[in-house]
Amino acid sequence: MLKNLRDPKEARDAMLSLLSTAGTLAGIAVGLVGIMNAGHGESVATAADDILLLSALGFLFVCYLVFFAVRNVSAAQAWRVLEVIDLVFLASMTLMVLAGFIVVYTMM
Repeated sequence: MLKNLRDPKEARDAMLSLLSTAGTLAGIAVGLVGIMNAGHGESVATAADDILLLSALGFLFVCYLVFFAVRNVSAAQAWRVLEVIDLVFLASMTLMVLAGFIVVYTMM
């Protein structure tokens, strides 16, 4: 169900939900880089772990943006910050999926 993110309470709830999700995905991305570097150091795996690190940085940036928005942005303007947060989150998730496709393709 779509929510009205111009409502300050809905925007705050969405940001807090994204905060925990982005933190978890950042940890997963860093963990996957560690696992990939424990094996052989193939050039494609290096490309995939670089993409995963960019993804983790994006998720970390989302965490910072949410923390800043919840504490410092007025309730009326929270939906604008949430749009930026959504874009960074979706870009980071897309990079994570792309890295997964690269790893699967190289294993074939």
